[in-house]
Amino acid sequence: METSSLQINDLQIACYITNPAKEKTIFFIHGNSSSSATWRKQVSSLLLADYRLITIDLPNHGGSSALDADGDFSLPGLAKILSAAVSQLSDGKPYIICSISLGTNIVAEITVGETEPAGYFLAGPCMVGDGFGMDKMMLPDIDPSAIFTDNASENDVIKYATATSLSTDITDLNYFLKDYHTVQGSFRSSLYATIAAGNYNDQIKLIQLRNCPVCIVFGKDEKIVNINYLDDAPINLWNKTIYKISGASHLVNIDAPDAFNKILAAFAKDRFTTNDA
Repeated sequence: METSSLQINDLQIACYITNPAKEKTIFFIHGNSSSSATWRKQVSSLLLADYRLITIDLPNHGGSSALDADGDFSLPGLAKILSAAVSQLSDGKPYIICSISLGTNIVAEITVGETEPAGYFLAGPCMVGDGFGMDKMMLPDIDPSAIFTDNASENDVIKYATATSLSTDITDLNYFLKDYHTVQGSFRSSLYATIAAGNYNDQIKLIQLRNCPVCIVFGKDEKIVNINYLDDAPINLWNKTIYKISGASHLVNIDAPDAFNKILAAFAKDRFTTNDA
């Protein structure tokens, strides 16, 4: 794996490249209070060995630098940074974008035309739009405060961690906690302030406007997001299917990596083959 860094405005954005000699690329975008490490079970998969795999750390996360306290923490603002990173790294070659949780919101916020992937792979999506608000998206009993506050108790953080993943491997929990506590500055509270102020777009509509298929994957035992809320969304679904994987919660790629990677590999093969035709 190669470690690299991009200069975007005043930020250093960390990225990690597996199989750098391959031309066809899968970009991986993590969620809130996570990092590129959340994709460890994907970048090591033999099913994806034919692709250049690039994981990107969002601002204030992992190895990336932090936005200034008065910076733009909104979803559209983060999307501009991500779009610039993808544009630099894609080098005019075909690619798809795989994202999870908050990463799906950021990817959806990229302005149509700024990036042109061959497809979108959305895991544990929490995108919102007209008729698909947070009241439909979030499960009623979940407390998301741990990812929207900068001073959550360790008990609340662990409680949220065990809701996002069904894994009983202590290594997976330790990765989550390390990533959570690595987040710099007031990212969580600043992000929440922009969401509370309504500083985001109709992400469902933006995805609908994309001229490429979208693969959606949920954990069937999801404890954060209602896995049925997108069933009637006007999205160009790949195989006309929303995949729901048993034995997995919100971090479906961590809980069920074999099933997840199989679907991702099939999607990548189809999209790259179609675009080669």
